Amino acid sequence: MIEFLSRRFAAALLTLALATLLVFAVVEILPGDPALVMLGTDARPDTLAALRAKHGFDRPLGERYVSWIAGLLTGDLGASHAYGTPVAKLINDRLHVTLPLGAMALSWATLIAIPLGVYAAWRHNSAGDWGVMTFSQLGISIPNFWFGILLVLLFAVTLGWFPSGGFPGWKQDVGKSLHALVLPALSLSLGEIAILARVTRSAMLDTLREDYVRTARAKGAAEGAVLFRHALRNALIPVTTVAGLIAGFLIGGAVIIESVFRLPGVGSLVYDSINNRDLIVIKNVTILFTALVLAVNLLVDLAYAVLDPRPKVTA
Repeated sequence: MIEFLSRRFAAALLTLALATLLVFAVVEILPGDPALVMLGTDARPDTLAALRAKHGFDRPLGERYVSWIAGLLTGDLGASHAYGTPVAKLINDRLHVTLPLGAMALSWATLIAIPLGVYAAWRHNSAGDWGVMTFSQLGISIPNFWFGILLVLLFAVTLGWFPSGGFPGWKQDVGKSLHALVLPALSLSLGEIAILARVTRSAMLDTLREDYVRTARAKGAAEGAVLFRHALRNALIPVTTVAGLIAGFLIGGAVIIESVFRLPGVGSLVYDSINNRDLIVIKNVTILFTALVLAVNLLVDLAYAVLDPRPKVTA
């Protein structure tokens, strides 16, 4: 297992290094003056020169890249042009919203999708199976931000069960903060619930046709034991892989959902930074998102190695 995980970790580091090169190229190397992009075409020449000197845009490309990487490794990400505060502090403050939102959305996805997929496979070709498949098709088709607006209209405006937006803060009230994340997490996870339910159903159908499952039933094992003890563990191998990919989609989808629900997370920070042309924030947040996705994929590889020991030797 150590060799297997070492290879995955090395691949993740290589991917992250390539991502830094790509992000640096898009923001600072491609045609166009970063200072002009940040301040606009009406900026005065002396103001542009001061901004270039402040952010190092007037230095050689290699020196700027090495300086940025050194800042990433030490936590010195520079200062935001729009906010006038260190980027590291901005991101750290916003992560206290985005990470719980993503964790709650992933929890919704797994807790709802896996039982739905197991039930659909168990009741294959029944009305329940068709119902799950219809729900999953709708979930894939409906944009999550539109679903979020519907949730606000029903549960916030009409019923008044949840707030329509905003975030009180963990220091103010933990219960109200969790309450404020319920609707955003549910709307963020809709498409992922649909995808994961379909994958679980397909994996369970394949597993239920295996000889060892038929043998367990022939020996008189209870149906619940057949489904969960014998079939589900093996079916979880592809489900776990897809769940890791879904975690990446949740991180990216938070940009829109946090804007819809007015949550002060990293997603809304990216949205505001794009509007404010705050390139240094966009650059660092993009790398942060990449690192989070790679970390989740490493955890998925670890879970995969535990569920199926064969990749430890052959991967």
